[in-house]
Parts: sequence; C-alpha cells; structure tokens
Amino acid sequence: MALLALIICFVLLLLIGFPIAFNLILSSIVYLLIGDYPLTLVSQRMFQGMNGFALLAVPFFILTGQLMVKGSLLKSLTDFVNAFVGHVRGALALVTVGTCLFMGAIVGLAVAATASLGSFLIPMMKEEGYSAGYASGVMASASLLGPIMPPSVLMIIYCISVGRTSIAGIFLASIVPAVMIALAQMLVIYFLARKRNYPCHETGDWPEKWRQFRKACPALMLPVIILGGIFGGIFTVTEASAAAAAYAFFLSMFVMKDVKWSDLPSIFMETALTSGLVIMLAGSATITAWAISNEQIIQTVSGPMSQIPVWLFLFLLNILLLINGMFMDDYASVIVLGPILAPIAWAMGIDPLQIGVIICVNLVIGLATPPFGITLFVTSPMAGVTIEQTAKEGLPMILISILVLFLVTYVPALTLWLPRMFGY
Repeated sequence: MALLALIICFVLLLLIGFPIAFNLILSSIVYLLIGDYPLTLVSQRMFQGMNGFALLAVPFFILTGQLMVKGSLLKSLTDFVNAFVGHVRGALALVTVGTCLFMGAIVGLAVAATASLGSFLIPMMKEEGYSAGYASGVMASASLLGPIMPPSVLMIIYCISVGRTSIAGIFLASIVPAVMIALAQMLVIYFLARKRNYPCHETGDWPEKWRQFRKACPALMLPVIILGGIFGGIFTVTEASAAAAAYAFFLSMFVMKDVKWSDLPSIFMETALTSGLVIMLAGSATITAWAISNEQIIQTVSGPMSQIPVWLFLFLLNILLLINGMFMDDYASVIVLGPILAPIAWAMGIDPLQIGVIICVNLVIGLATPPFGITLFVTSPMAGVTIEQTAKEGLPMILISILVLFLVTYVPALTLWLPRMFGY
C-alpha cells in the first residue's frame, strides 16, 4: 500500500506540474507515513544524497558556462567552426552543430548551450534565409550534444546515483557517441540544405583558418584542461571543474576583458540557482531511491527480466526511456530510474559504462521531443515560432540521433574501446 501510494502521489503531482524535486520529497513522505517509517529518514537521506564530493563539480561547470556566455568565447568558437565548414551548403546550421559539440566539451549542459548560442545563431540563420522553424529545430536538436559530450553534469549525477560506475570512464565512453550524433545531424542538415537551397559562405583560405584557430585557442584550451587533466590523471573530475572555472574567470576578466566586476553578482546568482536545483534533485531522489530499495523492487523485477534475451531488454529499455524523456526532466529521470534500471542491466551482464551511456543518451534525446522537451520551449520563442513548428523541423535530426543511439546500444565496442584503452 505504501508503494502504491508513492506511485499514485508522484504521478498525480507530475500531471499537475508540481516541481519535480518537491514532488519526490512529498511522495516519499506519503510513503513513510503509510508505511509507518520515521520521518527523520527524509532529512537523513537528503543530506546523504547531497553530501557527495563529486557533486562539487556541478556548480563549477555551471560557473564555467556562465562566464563563457557572458564573454566573447562563444563567438570565437563559432567563427572557428565557420572557417572550416562555412563553404558547405547549409553552413550556419552546420556551424550550430559544431559549436554545440565544442560547447558540450566545456559546459555539459543542454539548456546553457541552447540559451547562449541560440540567442545569436537563430537570428543569424533567419537573416540568411533559413525558415524560422528550421533555425529553431536545428538549435534545439544540436544542443543535445552538450549533456552527451564530456564533461556532462547529467553523467556525474548518474554515476553518483547508481554507484559502480566511474565518472571518468563514462566520460570516455560518451565521446564516440557524441561525435557520431554530431556527424549524423550534420549529414541530415547538408541534404536538407541542398534540397532547400540554403546558402553557404565563401571558401576560407588557410591563413584565415589559422587566424580563427588562434582566436579560438583560449576557448579550445578549456576542453584540454578539463578532459586532458581528468584522463591524464592530473585532476579528479571535481578538481578539473574548479580549474576550468578559474581559467574561464581569468580569461573573461583579464584577457578578453568582456566580463566586468559588476557582472559577477548575476553570474554567481544564476550559478547558485541552477546548481541548487540539480543538487536538491539529487537529495530528494535519494529518499525515493531508499523507498524503492526498501520494497526490493529491483530483486522482484530482476527475476522475470533475466528470462528475456539481452537484445530485447535493451530494445524495451530504449523505448521506455525515449517515452519517459517526452514527459520528465533528464536529471529527475536519471536519479529516479537509474538506480532501478542499471542494477538489472548489470545482472544481465551488460557493462556498467555501456548501460550508463545508453540511459543518459536516451534521456538527453528526450529534451528535444514533444510534448515537454525543454529545448523546444527555449528555442521556439527565440525564433518566434510555435513548439509544433520547432518539433516538426527538428524531427529529422532527432530521428537520426535515435538511429545512432540504437547503433551504440547494439555495438558496445563503439562506447567501450576508448575507456578500455585508458584502463577503465
């Protein structure tokens, strides 16, 4: 009865749009009251969920992104990508995907990439003759690369939630899927651009490419600091995030000089609000995870699931998570569903890094799928179109991303060869 009450309460509050973190807390309190468990478990479990050293990486990565958004680092990245692919038809849409890939290697947040890049790339695409819906759809789909390309805040939360999974290992495992999705989206954009006769830019000579590379070098050093430091054994993930934030602060304040002292309060406030939301989700979901563990749901489900073939389990898992992504936030989903699904997959012999990438990529794709894909809600007002128009124009890129997801699902070598090379 207690478990049934938790599920009913959670679904009802979800349907009326109750904030997911408070939903998890309230639903868990209902479970504890009906099950006659002490309410002190709420504070104990929440503290336990938020008291992780790895969670310190979240505010530092978010701060790095905020400093980049306020400064001119994003513009230098865009110009750098444009220098190499600008001569191809549909150049500006291709630049959007390429910049989102680099942005993901720095920040690891979809909404941050959407809000910052969309604010100047969507108007530029419209000016060059792209339809408003197409510009919005490209931006909404390309921004999914942020939480897939390491360092990914979503993957940090996943590893903390499920355990038994190395953060550095899953970062390495996600690089190939992220690049594959970016290339697949670029291929779709190229064919659509040729069909619709979208414009291209002049072919840049090598001196121009070299000039744009030098301009982008300060921004391109951020992925080197973050990923090189982690995989080279110099930093932990948390230390790498702090080093990246310090570098971005120095660059924006004293080298580029486009962030002023008066900008810092708003930057820190935005960082605190976003970090607080993510960390509160981690804490509130820990109570729900305890309730699920207490009811021995994983043990109950593992038995019947072990009787089906692994390929069928993975297929059903992908369908379930893609549907879930249409309705639930990726952070909340990974915290609630990760501790349930990952142990079942482990029991079936699926590698922890492989299942981690599958779960996270699934939930990220949900960010751009209607009816509640958050990137659709961010880009549509920027382009002045409806969410339906954005979803329709972004559909080819979402479908090709799902195709890559299934390829990654059934060819584990695509995700595992790089971690294995580094000993994970």
